Amino acid sequence: MQVILDERGLWRAGLRAECKDFKCAEGVIDCCCHRTLFNQPDFQNVKSHLEELITARGHLCDFYPKFHCKLNFIEQYWGAVKLLYRSGPRVHKMEDMEKHVSTCLDDIPLLQIRRYANRSARFMDAYTKGLTGPQAVWATRKYHGHRVVPNSILEALDTAGKI
Repeated sequence: MQVILDERGLWRAGLRAECKDFKCAEGVIDCCCHRTLFNQPDFQNVKSHLEELITARGHLCDFYPKFHCKLNFIEQYWGAVKLLYRSGPRVHKMEDMEKHVSTCLDDIPLLQIRRYANRSARFMDAYTKGLTGPQAVWATRKYHGHRVVPNSILEALDTAGKI
């Protein structure tokens, strides 16, 4: 890292490789080598190997933001698959494991996957409206039959004593 920073004229004596536990001070862009490189435009705009592989094959690569698993229905689906896999018989051969995983992936009904997607959409909508975690949980349970949480949600939270 020192060589790269030195080539760019950004190196200074005493610069640490990284801040303790990767927790840099807020708003500081040159506290350590890691943060300094992270904020360079050519480092920010680099696609990951996975993204390059997907786009090279002609597909669209769209990553979800790094949020809680309730905001990603694929995580909920995968959790259901793992539960189903673990409840089945123990297998020891790789071929049997692959068949069992494939069967478990197919055994989750499409309706259930759609429910996971709708639930994730309700959580995203609740957070977009400014709700906190516990408020979003309450709102998504109360309005579970709706695609989105109503705009009057803050009034409903106040009435229910959740604010």
